[in-house]
Amino acid sequence: MSSAEPLARTSALLRTLADTAPDRVSLGSIGEALGHRRPGIAILCMALPNCIPGPYLPGFSTVLALPILWIGGQMALGRSGRRVPGFLHRITFGRDRFVRFVDRAAPWLIRMERRIASRPSALTTPLGRRMMGLALMLYGLVLALPIPFGNIPIGFGIAVMALGLIEEDSRALVAGLGLGVAGCLWQLLLVTIGFKAIMLI
Repeated sequence: MSSAEPLARTSALLRTLADTAPDRVSLGSIGEALGHRRPGIAILCMALPNCIPGPYLPGFSTVLALPILWIGGQMALGRSGRRVPGFLHRITFGRDRFVRFVDRAAPWLIRMERRIASRPSALTTPLGRRMMGLALMLYGLVLALPIPFGNIPIGFGIAVMALGLIEEDSRALVAGLGLGVAGCLWQLLLVTIGFKAIMLI
């Protein structure tokens, strides 16, 4: 591997963190380990649990959407998004839970990373990042809606956008935006079905 090789992939860094994790892992310690990738990885860590099928927990997606809304707002204001409130830094996970999360997320990340590379475009400029911030705020609001089975598509779109931000890959950003739109439409469909079901009762 040459000295010009890009930095280690996010999946490899997460695996290293999982292998060396203490009893409690904080979101702040993850961000410190990932340096300039902190905003993207924070978004990724909040989005990925929504992409993994499992039992529906009321309010779970709402709590995870709050950091996405904050970081998206910071980006929309033209800030780096690296400064996050202290309470987000203090969010912690048990080691076993964090390791299970990495074990389940790493294979997906590795597959995605094979398709992701640095592809600068207008979307990776300061103005483009502001637009991405606005999109993340919208998608974060949709993710926060407590709708059973509605989080996977929008969570997946946000996760792909996060990878695009980490690697400055405009193709991934476009794909994430498209998946996010599909996720919003899916949520709208579920709301419509639920409303019609209530009206029939």
